[in-house]
Amino acid sequence: MKRARMGIVLALTTALSAAAIAQLNAQNLVAQTQSANVEFNGVTYRVEKSIVAGVVTRRYDDGQRAFTVDELRAHVAAQEPQILTAAARRVVDAARPDALLDLMIVLRSQPAGPISRALRAAAAPEIRVLTTQIRAITRRSLPVESLTPAEERAFAAAPLAPADLRARRALSEQLDDLERDVRQEAAQRIAAAVRPEQNALAAFVAAQGGRVTARVSVMNIVFIRIPASAVAQVATHELVARIDLDHAGHAELDNHRVSLGLETGFWAAGIDGGVHDVGVLDTGVEQSHPALRSHRFLSNMGTRDTSTHGTGMAGILASTDATFRGMAYGLDTIVVARAGSISTSMPGMDFIASTGEPENVNYSFGNGRANDGDYTPTDQFFDGVIDTFGFMVSKSTGNGGWGVTTITHPAPAYNLMATANIDDLNTVTRDDDRIRSSSSTGPTLGGRKKPDIASPGHNSMSTHPGGGFSNIGGTSSASPHTGGGIVLLYDMGTTEVMAGKAILLNTTNPIDNNNTATTADDVYVEGSHWNARYGWGYLNLGAAHLHGLDAFVLSIRDDPPEAAYQLFVGRMFTNERATLVWQRHVAYGGAMFPTQIEDLSDLDLYAYRAADNTLLASSVSPIDNVEQLDVDSDERVVLKVDVAGPFDPDVTSERFALATQENFATASGPAFSAGFSIPRCLAPSEQFNLKLDVTNSGDLDAHQVFVRLTGITIISGANPFDLGSLAPGATGSATWLVEAAGGAGSFPLAADVTSRSYGEDFVASEASSYSVAACSLGDMNCDGAFNGADIDPFFLALGDPAAYMAAFPNCDILQGDMNGDGLVNGGDIDPFFQCLGGGVCP
Repeated sequence: MKRARMGIVLALTTALSAAAIAQLNAQNLVAQTQSANVEFNGVTYRVEKSIVAGVVTRRYDDGQRAFTVDELRAHVAAQEPQILTAAARRVVDAARPDALLDLMIVLRSQPAGPISRALRAAAAPEIRVLTTQIRAITRRSLPVESLTPAEERAFAAAPLAPADLRARRALSEQLDDLERDVRQEAAQRIAAAVRPEQNALAAFVAAQGGRVTARVSVMNIVFIRIPASAVAQVATHELVARIDLDHAGHAELDNHRVSLGLETGFWAAGIDGGVHDVGVLDTGVEQSHPALRSHRFLSNMGTRDTSTHGTGMAGILASTDATFRGMAYGLDTIVVARAGSISTSMPGMDFIASTGEPENVNYSFGNGRANDGDYTPTDQFFDGVIDTFGFMVSKSTGNGGWGVTTITHPAPAYNLMATANIDDLNTVTRDDDRIRSSSSTGPTLGGRKKPDIASPGHNSMSTHPGGGFSNIGGTSSASPHTGGGIVLLYDMGTTEVMAGKAILLNTTNPIDNNNTATTADDVYVEGSHWNARYGWGYLNLGAAHLHGLDAFVLSIRDDPPEAAYQLFVGRMFTNERATLVWQRHVAYGGAMFPTQIEDLSDLDLYAYRAADNTLLASSVSPIDNVEQLDVDSDERVVLKVDVAGPFDPDVTSERFALATQENFATASGPAFSAGFSIPRCLAPSEQFNLKLDVTNSGDLDAHQVFVRLTGITIISGANPFDLGSLAPGATGSATWLVEAAGGAGSFPLAADVTSRSYGEDFVASEASSYSVAACSLGDMNCDGAFNGADIDPFFLALGDPAAYMAAFPNCDILQGDMNGDGLVNGGDIDPFFQCLGGGVCP
């Protein structure tokens, strides 16, 4: 028995006598009984599942009678459905009719399992090969012989050779790639499967005065906010199987694991930090603490904490305590260095970077209020180390409270994540969570959007150097919650920290403080919203897990800037967001300040409706390296990352991360192929119909498609000719009445196809020619005379029309249609020679 299903507690019991088991074993048969408690329609049943000789039987007992499977189904079907859990019923009954309740709805249809199993089965052989190779390398660091318990306690695993580490890492990356592909495909199919029912339920909830606040596809679940008076109506909907609460809990970290969505997101999926690592740039860490000592440590300041601060930060990141569990409790190594003044913190960061270990470094120190400059050398240092070593720094914004730019350095740094402090008010629900009054306020002195995000800090219970736990707070405690999110995303497969940052910012719950010091008027808002107290919003790791792979990391060049862009296409629903992140480049020079600072590249983000080219939203800050937008309706959307100007001369290309909603894909945009339909032989000044067929051979709808004809006199027909919009693979035709040239010869003909789609020009050209000659029947070489020189071309046209047209491109093959039946074939031979010999010509 490998696992218990949700809501079922399993215990293995022996239901057969020892003699009976011995008899079955003697017959090479298997006998076991599993005993469990299960719930159907609010009633608990004890079930015994017996497997004897491969035959499975189940019996259910509610304390009054026993049921077979079929009997239980009939029994439950006859009952009135109990949609609300007991806890939800109590809250609903006690609430005011107009009170807004946050509820979870489990839908009846659950397609995720079959879809996921089928995809995993298809990928299983390749996964096994990679896993076997990784295990073989790892085994080289383990003992070959069996060891006694004492030998095991004394054993220290030898480190793998650098070549082995590189090989294992390469294999792990391949496995990550494969797993990511499988998960994305599963997410796409599951999302497609559950979307119609979720949309239908969302519409029903809206009609009752509520709204969907979140959707989950892996299990078909929606979260809603709805008046208490409407819950009973929702419970009667045919799609609804179960309604429950976001259950209350205790304060501190066991609160945050619920309010942040960890238990139902990352942790539920087994994502806990894995083989990845963190840095703590602080006062030190008490490495012997019971909730921390299972981790590996590297330190430049010994094994103790010079205060209590650093141990608390490490606990929020990595405590293994069952109650006060850290964000990424399963991580491997904690790298510790001393923080303080700049002369202490910078060497500490340098040590951490030199180990090559961490994916995130937490720095819950402030180096002065950032009202003395928008971007100081302290800020530049942190940008430099991030840009050079490729890890994230989670930074507290400070405890300066409400005011004008009370954040502390290096919070203004572009590349790190500056975190404000949320007070969770000692509840597990997020609805009443608000900014702590002492949390510092942005923006930067120059108006850049800092803080980045807000996370729970006040009332955080974490590790204390004395060996237990204590309540800590401030933005210091908020910062490692954000850092833990980066590590969890890394463990999930988002191994570019820019992408981790983009995902976290894209999945927040935005809050507006109405530009006042009090929190009484602070409100949750929908869509994209940055606020000087809350940043881009309140960290939501449940949503981040759901969209943890919905990000692209690509590079873009600026040559030429007017045509430098990248397109993406997918579905977005109302208020859903996309977030673009890139880095400020600073060349890193060891423990000293960065030696070179490049100008920030200017990238913009746009959203267009794919169907009609309408600009839905844009984010075009000239000073920030984060752009975010949302859409106001349900749309198939084209997102565009656009280069807004030339890069710094030292920046040849810009790497960026774009966090999207599910099911997005990269796109190249419209592309065109075109071809003229031209008569082969035209008389001087002859008027004729000219047609150009234009096909959209690209991967996006082409809009505002026009064709401009050149090289010939147009009698009628618009020029440019408006083809409107062309879907991928669609063909449109432009037609004109034109007049050929007045003299004989070959004349060039050209058309330019243009489309203004998604703010860009897509163009193509088609060139051809037409021939003007004294056209007559039998003149197969088009020299103006019908004579013996036309015999070979005539037979070429009969035997190989394509070769004829290639050899005589300015001739019309129908000049060989001597009998006038519209074809050039054997029926034309006798008339051809009759005419050539001076007889009667057609």
